[in-house]
Amino acid sequence: MMNYKRMKKLRVMLLTMVLALTIAPAWSSAAKLSIVVEVNGNLISFPDAKPFMDKSNRVQVPVRFVSEALGAEVRWNSQSKQVTVKMGEDTTVLTLGKKAFTVNGQTKQMDTVAQEKQNRTFVPLRFVSEALGAKVIWHSDLYSVEILTGLAAEQSGASKGTTPKDPWEEFLASRSIEGETEKKVLEGFSYYETYKSGLVVSGDTVNGKGLMFLQPRIEFGRDGVDYNKQVKDLDELLRQQIDFKTADNIMKYVKQKSKRDDELEAKEFSDDTYGIQVESRYWDDIYVSIWYK
Repeated sequence: MMNYKRMKKLRVMLLTMVLALTIAPAWSSAAKLSIVVEVNGNLISFPDAKPFMDKSNRVQVPVRFVSEALGAEVRWNSQSKQVTVKMGEDTTVLTLGKKAFTVNGQTKQMDTVAQEKQNRTFVPLRFVSEALGAKVIWHSDLYSVEILTGLAAEQSGASKGTTPKDPWEEFLASRSIEGETEKKVLEGFSYYETYKSGLVVSGDTVNGKGLMFLQPRIEFGRDGVDYNKQVKDLDELLRQQIDFKTADNIMKYVKQKSKRDDELEAKEFSDDTYGIQVESRYWDDIYVSIWYK
C-alpha cells in the first residue's frame, strides 16, 4: 500500500499539472514549433542556428540574420561582449546578458537580453528590428514573425491597422495588476496576479475544494522588483487564510533567501486546512505552493 508521503507528493504533482494545463497562456503549447520569419513577404531560411522563444517570451534570432536579411552592418567585440548593429545613420549597441542597450547613443531598456547559445550570438528580434526602423508583427496563430522595412513598414499602418501585440504583451494585459485592476478571489484568498513590488501570483481551482492551487512567487531577476515589499505582500496574502503560527514559520523560512544565488530546499508546512511548500533553486525565484490538504 502506498505510504502517506508518496501519496502527498503525487497529489502535489497532479495539482501542478492541472494548474499548468488550465492557466498557461495559449501560446505555450506551441513552444516546440519552429518559428517562421518573413521579411517583406520573403521567407527567411535558418539552415543551422534557429530562432527561439526565450524565457521572457521574446523571439531571439542569430545575429547573422540581422546583417543578411535586414541589410545592416554587424560587428562583434569579443572582449566587451558587445554587438554593434549599424544601418544608415542608426547605430544600436547590445551587450550580452544586459537589458540596457543604446540607440544612437541613447540608453534604452529591454525586458530580455542578447545571449550566447551553442556558440552563436542571438539578439532579441523585436528590439533590434524596431531600432533599425522596421515594423515587427507577431502572428500567434501561425507562430510566425512578419518584419516590414522601408516603404512596406510605412504603408502597413494604413493598410493593416494596429500592429497586434506579441504573446507576452497580451498575457500581461490580461493580468490583475495592483493599482490598475481589481483583485482576484480564489477560495477566500484575495490577490493581484501582479503586484507593484514584483510579486507574481497564479491560481486556479478545478471541481471545487479538491483541486485548489495557489502559487505566489518572489522574483529576483526582473528590473524594478523590491524584495522587502514582495516579502510583505506575500506575508499579507498568506495570513488571509493560513493560521498565523504556520504563516510565521513559512515567512521565517522564506526570509532565509534574500539574494538570487541563495537556495531553499523544498520544505513543506501545513495547518488544519492547507498544505504549503516553499522552494527556490540557485539563481531562481522563490516559489510558494498552497493547496487544500
